[in-house]
Amino acid sequence: MIDSSRYFRELLPLIDELTADLKIKKEPNTLYDPINYLFLQKGKRIRAILVLLSNQLFHDNIIGLKEIVLGIESLHNFTLIHDDVMDNAVLRRGATTINKKWSTNQAILSGDVLMIHAYKHLLLSKEINRLFLQKFTDTAIEICEGQQLDLDMQSNNSLVLDDYYRIIDGKTGSLIKLALTAPCYLTDPALKHLNTMNSIGLYVGQLFQVQDDYLDLYGEEDKVGKLKGGDVFENKKTFLYAVALSSASPMQKKKLISIYHSNNSNKLEEVLSLYNQLSVKEIVQKEIDKLSFKIFKLINSLDVKESKKELFVEFIKLLLIRKS
Repeated sequence: MIDSSRYFRELLPLIDELTADLKIKKEPNTLYDPINYLFLQKGKRIRAILVLLSNQLFHDNIIGLKEIVLGIESLHNFTLIHDDVMDNAVLRRGATTINKKWSTNQAILSGDVLMIHAYKHLLLSKEINRLFLQKFTDTAIEICEGQQLDLDMQSNNSLVLDDYYRIIDGKTGSLIKLALTAPCYLTDPALKHLNTMNSIGLYVGQLFQVQDDYLDLYGEEDKVGKLKGGDVFENKKTFLYAVALSSASPMQKKKLISIYHSNNSNKLEEVLSLYNQLSVKEIVQKEIDKLSFKIFKLINSLDVKESKKELFVEFIKLLLIRKS
């Protein structure tokens, strides 16, 4: 059996090497300092890890991956900067957000140029083909569409699970799907696995966002790196909120909608109390179990060596026990 824990230990320096060129050494400093400040926080680099895990399923080298990783990480961090602006967030990865440390205008402009740099990275590669560039572009559009649906939903008191998944499949899932399918575009044999990897990416994206919603309320604040219950204070329509509405009696539903959209000083405590009455925490755990089962089943169906699958399975198991 392969020592996959050792593989993950070796993976982190490789990711650092692949992402070393994320820092932009150009002027004016006022434009690029905020971007480099964000990259200093590093984050978990989940999408870079997914690119490498997917690649090792189909290839024995990392040719062409550097520009893909740089492009995806740049696109991802662009979305984080603009998300923080729209959410008026004060913390990101445990540090002050760009919009608070500098200004909203600065965050918008620095985010814009970072998005352009994402394409600059991709255009430097000889291995990346037109098909992948189209997929990258479609993904960027899907992220914006998902974000718009999320904004639209903030003014809607109700939320059904189908609408929730439509939002996160664009806002979060599309970039995770891109990370997992990117290596499939590098060679014809790998391209045969595109549909399966796309399905895996869909469910990993859903799992990741459902967990994020869960950790926002039930995670350890010092590890999550942001204010506990921030989604509740911002009236965000999360998986927890959708589950609560679907499980509530008419009276409970009316009460939840009223509290959730209020500015009461004890808002968080009241929402938590209702969630406890409706067993929301347990329902979310069951959904996480269901999604992980689908992911493991699809990984098992891949026509590749079992040792390669083990690395992927271990990573999903690590996702399932994360606290931040």
